[in-house]
Amino acid sequence: MNDDRRSADGHPDIVRDVLAHLGQADLLFKKIASAQDGSIDASVLAAKRRLRRLVGSTRSSDFVDDVSGALDVALASLTTLTRLCDHKFVTYSYDSIPIVWRAIYVHAQLLKACCILMARSSRNAEEESNRLRLCIRDLDLALIVAGAASIGEDQNCHDLISALQQRLLHLPNEDQTSASAPRHPSDDLPLAKRRRLLDSDSDNVQFEARAQADSNIPEYSSDQAPSFMDLADPDSLHRTKPFVVRAFAQKVGWPAVQPFCHRSWSSAEHLMSAAGPARVVPVEVGANYARQDWGQDMILWADFLKHCHWDTFVAPDPKHDSKEASIDPPPVLYMAQHDLASQFPALSQDFFLPEYVYTSPAPPPDWPDYAPPATSDGVITNVWIGPAGTVSPPHFDPFYNCFVQVVGHKEVWAAPPSCRPIKTMTAAGLQSVDMTEQSNDGAVGAESSVTETLMSNTSDVDVFGTEDLVASQVRSAAFRSVLGPGDLLYLPPGWWHSLRSLTRSASVSTWF
Repeated sequence: MNDDRRSADGHPDIVRDVLAHLGQADLLFKKIASAQDGSIDASVLAAKRRLRRLVGSTRSSDFVDDVSGALDVALASLTTLTRLCDHKFVTYSYDSIPIVWRAIYVHAQLLKACCILMARSSRNAEEESNRLRLCIRDLDLALIVAGAASIGEDQNCHDLISALQQRLLHLPNEDQTSASAPRHPSDDLPLAKRRRLLDSDSDNVQFEARAQADSNIPEYSSDQAPSFMDLADPDSLHRTKPFVVRAFAQKVGWPAVQPFCHRSWSSAEHLMSAAGPARVVPVEVGANYARQDWGQDMILWADFLKHCHWDTFVAPDPKHDSKEASIDPPPVLYMAQHDLASQFPALSQDFFLPEYVYTSPAPPPDWPDYAPPATSDGVITNVWIGPAGTVSPPHFDPFYNCFVQVVGHKEVWAAPPSCRPIKTMTAAGLQSVDMTEQSNDGAVGAESSVTETLMSNTSDVDVFGTEDLVASQVRSAAFRSVLGPGDLLYLPPGWWHSLRSLTRSASVSTWF
């Protein structure tokens, strides 16, 4: 779609289409009310009325020239409505936020973008740039926080973001490089040589697995890996234990891992181009979410890539020691378990789901309550990106997992469901440990709900440390490996696993 096209009334086509769609929003709210047995409280009804009035007011020509203050009045009202939604959001756990409040939040951001795109602002270029960037950020929050896809509004968000980015890049003195990667000294090299440097960054470095386990995870070449039928067979032993397929992604043709490919994820230029300027992403603050100083934040995508040194060639140290590296470290930012390809759809063309995810596997003997994700296609795909030194502490997931390393190297530790890593690191059944942490008065507050949810299936034991923390019976049952670019790790449900990044790292995980 050409976002600069305008209809007869002077509005960009996408604005006309979205406004018409918002004018029919009552149909969505009626459907939501029906699903909730008609029980919608007074605050919802008031918010809906305000939104309906604002949609109607945008048909006024006052918005076009932004001379009467109509635009600022509308934006202020939409900001108030957004704050109301924010207040509602924090009163619920994320999964239980009522869909009607998600819808109001998303529609407010869509309308805000339409208002800004309709106006031919008299502001100076710097003020206009700031307003466009904030609007793009708000649409990203509609995708990330409010879950625009859950109410079918993700494409409208993407289309409006594209239109806002086009407006942004056409402003006088706007930095046209803002949609691409930060410059690096190698940028002055010939293109072919620059790509060789990007794609070979750390790929040929050899790392030795040092996790506290006595065995290596079984591994196969891409030609000898278990077949689709091997995993689909209910009696197959392959599906009950982890294994690694070396160079899997190269074999099946993922552009994200192909050497010298312009769609390689080792290229910050490609990652920035897929997103465009002014995009924000969710990150974790802290190298390990089991620690007290862990938190979450939103950050510009370009700034996050800089933080991860995606544009810098840092020679990895194969002898990296997690204890030595933890002395007064700088703050670590890490993207974990985020559906980045849904936020930046261009990236979804760079990889394909492994065929293993379509095997409809039976529950393994040591995890009889297994059920696939309750999504429309029975899979959940997330991306993990971060600098060297990030650690996912020992934890288990209730699903099968195909984890593909795309950029850099990660060390993996895995142990059967029967082994629970606790501070004394005994085998499960030998000692009973309550993993739930409470405040001093025993109450669990709303602020700690996220951490407690994460910690309910998590241990804070460092299985990569130099200290011998793992009991012999656990160590003898555990496995380890180092994943390089293109390697696939297959994990059955319930298996404890911990991962640490040895270099800058990007991975794609698919639960099924």
